[in-house]
Amino acid sequence: MTSGLWQAGLRDWYGPGTSIVQRVRGYRPNRRGEIKLVRWLRVGILRGLSCGAVGFALYVQLDAVGLARDRAVVDAMMLATASFLWRGSLIRVVLRPGEIVCSGMWRHAVVPCSEVKRLHRDTWRGHLALETHGGENIDFALFDGSFWDLYYDFSGVCGDAMRAHARAESEAGSVPGPGPGPGPAGLRRYFNWSVVADPLAVGAVFCGGMALYLTVRG
Repeated sequence: MTSGLWQAGLRDWYGPGTSIVQRVRGYRPNRRGEIKLVRWLRVGILRGLSCGAVGFALYVQLDAVGLARDRAVVDAMMLATASFLWRGSLIRVVLRPGEIVCSGMWRHAVVPCSEVKRLHRDTWRGHLALETHGGENIDFALFDGSFWDLYYDFSGVCGDAMRAHARAESEAGSVPGPGPGPGPAGLRRYFNWSVVADPLAVGAVFCGGMALYLTVRG
């Protein structure tokens, strides 16, 4: 996968400043042979806003002004917002050896390359979608489109990367083609756990419960 993806022509799809953009965009495979397609600007903005919401919640909690119930309500809202924003930063696509993994806000889908029928933009919204041989579709609406599309077609680059990855894996013979017989499992979906967003959500529920308790008691 590491060499096949580059041999498929991906090295020519980076626009101006090819070597620099390749390094900054992170398209080179990591030690596990994975290539992560991430909207880094979006990730930075969302995580910055999430940290700001957490900081504001801490400030409100440490401030002695106002009723404890009101502070708990504000903290619950801020922590819930921070959790939601952090989950928004988790949206990405990972090209693993033999698989395409689409990580969304709540779930991630694992698609074996042998199950990829086509990547197209035939949806009514015009967003990139992946169709499997089983007729299932994965919509990349939340992943598609970025600031870098104003400079060069970054969303097109990501779509080409996924096509090249599936094609390179099939040509290398590392995954069997579609049809009956033994082979990798089909499309799989899992809940997208987060070591940051989930504790924030738990904190929001706790603060909401405290606000309700103080309201009933008072």
